[in-house]
Amino acid sequence: MLSYRTHKYKGIEYVFNIIVVEKLIENQSINFLHLPSLMKILFAISVIFGTLICSAQSNLDFEKWDINYNGIDEAKYWINTSDATKYSAPSTLFKVVENPEHGLASIKLVTAYWELGASFQLDTLVGSLMQQSSYTKRPESFEFSYKANSKFGDEVLVGIQLTKTIKDSIIVIGEGFFTSNQQKENWTKEKIEVEYYSVGIPDNINIIAVSSANIVITNGKNGYAKIGSTLELDNFKLNLETKEGTNSDYFIHVFPNPAKEFINIETNTPEDQKIEIYNLAGKLELTFSFNTQTKIDISNLPSGIYIYKVFNLKTGEINASNKFNIIR
Repeated sequence: MLSYRTHKYKGIEYVFNIIVVEKLIENQSINFLHLPSLMKILFAISVIFGTLICSAQSNLDFEKWDINYNGIDEAKYWINTSDATKYSAPSTLFKVVENPEHGLASIKLVTAYWELGASFQLDTLVGSLMQQSSYTKRPESFEFSYKANSKFGDEVLVGIQLTKTIKDSIIVIGEGFFTSNQQKENWTKEKIEVEYYSVGIPDNINIIAVSSANIVITNGKNGYAKIGSTLELDNFKLNLETKEGTNSDYFIHVFPNPAKEFINIETNTPEDQKIEIYNLAGKLELTFSFNTQTKIDISNLPSGIYIYKVFNLKTGEINASNKFNIIR
């Protein structure tokens, strides 16, 4: 059965587990024989986040293009995270000038087979596109036009994530994700609401598009990236009219993230607070009262993604809501 839905609560896992292929190959310290299956289909960016930031969102309509070192088209201000053409890998990103939805060009992402990449456990290259930039607004939604050809139950993904850096932690302010395994031969417009977990103002935005997101969405239940899956994208827009935020001095620091046995919580308020920790099915797993700081034993919780909510015990208001990973 075909499914169609917006994608929630998986964005943080996706965005912060995407590696730029070229950096992965060049990093000789990585043992390719022990990469998790997530890496095999190239979902990933962590080590080079600082080098990707641009000052503002640019070329969201994919009208501006350059030629890279191999004479291949590349969209200006976007990062092709699967580009390994300098190692004789096939291209996974293409400029399309025939029948764009808007303007003179659109972009197409393709999941391709790379025979020589098998030695790196990178034989399947996912078309993956990302733009990261400084950003201090709270959009209500984003919209785009797309075509898709997802193979054998694979799914495409388009999304945004708004974050704020506090101390050494990256806090997710809000996010919105679209996924679909439907075949779309003609241009289809989508508008996706942004879900906010905090009243704070972000300082960064990640925009991402992927031709094969199957493992992220289903954890491999329906298989992994499927060779031949495609996503064509055009006319991406952020809708900025509403969703006012505040630059409140309140902050909460939950660390380490990912965690194993314990998480530490620090805030800058002496007021009595309560934290509730939920699994992704919405089941309440743990609850603790504290003020300023506490340490919570999570050793009985299985590995996975958890959502926490912090309440002011006096007012009952939610001070913060976010996610953390348990990895063992």
